[in-house]
Amino acid sequence: MLLLTLVVSMAMAGVAFGEEEIRPPDAVKTDLLELGKKVYFKRCVWCHGVKGAGDGPAAERLFTRPRNFLSGNFKIRTTDSGELPLDESLIRTVKNGLQGSAMPAWGEFLKEDEIVAVVNFVKTLVEDRDFNDAEDEEVTIMEFGTNPWNTTGPYHLGVPQDAIDRGKELFTKNKCFECHGGEGRGDGNPTMKDDWGFPIMAADWQQCWNFRGSRRDPFNPFHVVRTVSTGLNGTPMPNFKDKLTIENRWDLAAFVNSLCPRKKQDKLTSKPVPDFLISSSNTPGTIAEKIDDPMWQSPDHDPRIVERSEEKAGNPRVNYIALAGQITRGKRNFDPKADNLWVTSRWNEEQGIYYLVEFHNRFLSTDPEYPDAVAIQWPAKLQDLFGAEKPYFIFGDSKKPVDIWKASFMAKDYNPAGAPNPAGYQLDVTVEELNGNGFEDVMAKDETTVQVVDSIFHQGRVKVLFKRALTTEGEMDVQIPVEQFIPVSFMQWAGDDKETDENMAISTWYYTILEPAVDQGHILLMAGVMGTVFVGLQGWLVWMTKRTRKMYSDGKVKQDELPF
Repeated sequence: MLLLTLVVSMAMAGVAFGEEEIRPPDAVKTDLLELGKKVYFKRCVWCHGVKGAGDGPAAERLFTRPRNFLSGNFKIRTTDSGELPLDESLIRTVKNGLQGSAMPAWGEFLKEDEIVAVVNFVKTLVEDRDFNDAEDEEVTIMEFGTNPWNTTGPYHLGVPQDAIDRGKELFTKNKCFECHGGEGRGDGNPTMKDDWGFPIMAADWQQCWNFRGSRRDPFNPFHVVRTVSTGLNGTPMPNFKDKLTIENRWDLAAFVNSLCPRKKQDKLTSKPVPDFLISSSNTPGTIAEKIDDPMWQSPDHDPRIVERSEEKAGNPRVNYIALAGQITRGKRNFDPKADNLWVTSRWNEEQGIYYLVEFHNRFLSTDPEYPDAVAIQWPAKLQDLFGAEKPYFIFGDSKKPVDIWKASFMAKDYNPAGAPNPAGYQLDVTVEELNGNGFEDVMAKDETTVQVVDSIFHQGRVKVLFKRALTTEGEMDVQIPVEQFIPVSFMQWAGDDKETDENMAISTWYYTILEPAVDQGHILLMAGVMGTVFVGLQGWLVWMTKRTRKMYSDGKVKQDELPF
């Protein structure tokens, strides 16, 4: 067993171990079943159900649905498609959880023996297969090869561009876009279902921290190689071991891995660390009001991990904002379709302030009754807040109202089941301003001072460019000062999921700050003054050195009398 564990561990690390091994599955350890049953009915039954059919009391509120154990189909394995998993894979799943789903990392709460025990109990819930049937249930331990570039975290460093290019060709040749979309955001097929008839969606390759089975190791191309090699049991994802060589699979993984933004990861959540301060860049001259203008082409990458290219070095950072389902009221939506968005900002005195808000949404609504929407929320009376005071982050309250800029939209000529549209879809946008004094007191303003100057839905990503003057005449409008930390939060409604009102994805309060305008003349003057002082100081030091040496050579100063 120790040797088997070592072999599987090598496979999980992306290390080759020769030919594929065919052997019986790991038998159920009956001496652990009593402990495993206790753990299961304390921790697991609420989602997976009494008999393990994925029908626990919480199942109806979760996306994707909890795993149905009865058929013996498990996603994360090192065994071939359709086969039972090894204990090592099940233990890793329970210990690390499956990010991008509701399955938590139980290694944070359970002891090692409890995890091993509950895995063995779960194996007894399988009705259609038998882990103890050594003759009929043989498993093939897959070969995954080695990382051909010998890269380590964050893995993208050192991967040659030609491997990425080869992977892109394989992506097109094997029609991966039919499910994963033209740019890998999982927007290729809106009708996908699992083996039990429940809706599922293809993985968004540009958010690799949500890949199943990659907790705390999100950029490792091995996870892609494993999935391409084994497939995902219970889903439409097949294996490609007979279509792609091992070398091909690593090239495809190089391409998939290249799509994901490099962001510093939170060790607890395994998601990117939110950028809690959104700096709005002061922009002299004219701020472009087209999203495709180069001044808005900032990278998603974190400058702590990846250096920016020279042509984008002066552009403002794209800030990562975490979203969660609003769970305090109504439907208690635990499964928002967007769990983050990205924000970039520029401002100047003449044009006002701009916020480019972007988020991934695989499929937009086609029902005008349920449009998609995104909003920015501010304290309506910022000037009345003291210190760190903020309104309630969902629509404010009676004492601290909020000012909400909301853009609702439908995509023009949009067909979610159509082929990928490289040009994207223009959006028909309706902008409104709301004042909120609590859940029951959200009212539209008579006049709207906010504009959406450009917007697009492109390959699973929505982009909306908001604009407003820094100050207005409205008593309940936020007045935006320079060089001051201003609370701001974000909301997003998925029309395809029929989200409205308080049923939405929402962030907590973040802060934004308008960087001060820079007086170029003052900078040049100060640079000249500092340069003059520096040159003068250097000249004085050179003169003093020469003078001292001359005094020494003339005998006017002895060596032991020198001050240095």
